[in-house]
Amino acid sequence: MALLRPLDKLPTLDVATVLLLGTEETLLQQLGAAIIEECEGTAKIQVHMASSLPLPSDRECFRPRIDLIVFVLSLHSKYSLKTVELSLPHVDASFFLGKVCFLVTGGEMLP
Repeated sequence: MALLRPLDKLPTLDVATVLLLGTEETLLQQLGAAIIEECEGTAKIQVHMASSLPLPSDRECFRPRIDLIVFVLSLHSKYSLKTVELSLPHVDASFFLGKVCFLVTGGEMLP
């Protein structure tokens, strides 16, 4: 199990890679499509999705450098929170300096 570090790989010119991590695949796909659509024409964005960390090692599959990790939490699922909690130890602490965000879904607006 390799720790996910922000500087493990050299950056690719004009490309940013976003990792969406969560248990709700439909929501991840919608978010990924929205990110790509919003950035179309201005920058090249690659979106990868995973249900949990650790990711497969480089020997098993090609994995690009990850520029941003988005942890997607659903307030309707305890499993969603547990998955994020179990994935956090697989992320190097330096990722939390501007390279990680948490997106919480399923909340209701109070009047």
